[in-house]
Amino acid sequence: MSNDMKSSKDGPVARDYDVWLAAFAERGWTSFMERLEQVVVGKREVIRLAGLAMLSGGHILLEDVPGVGKTLLARTLAQVAGGSFRRIQMTPDMMPADITGSMMWEPSSGSLRYSEGALHANVVLADELNRAPARTQSALLEAMEEGTVTVDGVTRALPQPFLIVATQNPIAFEGTYRMPEAEMDRFAMRLSLGYPQAEQEADMLLRQQEGTPLRRLKPLWSPEEWQLLIERVRQVHLDVVLCRYMADLADATRRHPAVKLGVSPRGTLALMRVAQAHAWVEGRTYAVPEDVQAVALPVLAHRLLLQREASLAGATEEEVLAEVLLHTSVPGFPAGAKGAGRPAKPVRQPEERGRAASRYVSPRTRPVSGAPARSAGSRIWFGGLFR
Repeated sequence: MSNDMKSSKDGPVARDYDVWLAAFAERGWTSFMERLEQVVVGKREVIRLAGLAMLSGGHILLEDVPGVGKTLLARTLAQVAGGSFRRIQMTPDMMPADITGSMMWEPSSGSLRYSEGALHANVVLADELNRAPARTQSALLEAMEEGTVTVDGVTRALPQPFLIVATQNPIAFEGTYRMPEAEMDRFAMRLSLGYPQAEQEADMLLRQQEGTPLRRLKPLWSPEEWQLLIERVRQVHLDVVLCRYMADLADATRRHPAVKLGVSPRGTLALMRVAQAHAWVEGRTYAVPEDVQAVALPVLAHRLLLQREASLAGATEEEVLAEVLLHTSVPGFPAGAKGAGRPAKPVRQPEERGRAASRYVSPRTRPVSGAPARSAGSRIWFGGLFR
């Protein structure tokens, strides 16, 4: 498809876009997964979640130990997405103007002109983000939330779509700074790759004999097509009761005794967007509770701040969130309900929901033990009253 198709939505270009969107929903997602797996070996679930974040219009935080492929995954996502790409290598002496841009003196005109910073790209890789001080990290807040930067009192728009893929080492590593909660909350997902299995690592070595496969990777879409995908995903239908379910999950994290800082409304909105993306790649034009449960851990866990006592007792954010998913009343479709796309799967029982929530397991996650049992109450059916 041509990259310069920008004429009226009422003309043939709009019909071409409709055909392209339908083809992507049917075959494009499979192509996306296959292309990334050519470069990032043995991390299919992480690749899938990163793709969902891209389709939802959110930003991605990759947190893990050095050398497991965080930067490689970020560069692969950028290359598949097409558009402009810039990389920022964060250091302790970096200043906010280094990434937002600054006013420069131009001798030829005798005036100041704006010099673009590294954020002016469709995809920005912020490598080792937590090696930059908080002052520099805070310069990302406006860009991540509003897609703009303000320099010398003038607000300038960033290219759209706009994606930040940040990598960071665990906070205990030397030379790292703690990331502010406001910045952490702006990432749609936090993902961890973990070490590969022995056979996967051997496969990686074979593929890297003649150089990185990244050089042979071709873009799958243009920035205009990527923006279309984001807009199409946001048209996935959400029932009012499903929205209430997501709000209940967020509220349960705020009331949990082990949690000091629960999920914010921004986090609930990110959960909704990623759940819409999950429904769309599954071939449906409507979302169901299973979509929410499938993405809840990577979308919400990094937004929780645990009480000091809970942390000392060894609890993790993922454990708390898994418990919330297990004990929150879940909506479902009544018998005979119909919808577009593939049929909805049966509502999971509580123990099955716990397993679904653990489909993505970060290296820090361990099974919940001794969690207090709480009644889930009556089920909530689409088209019925919330009880």
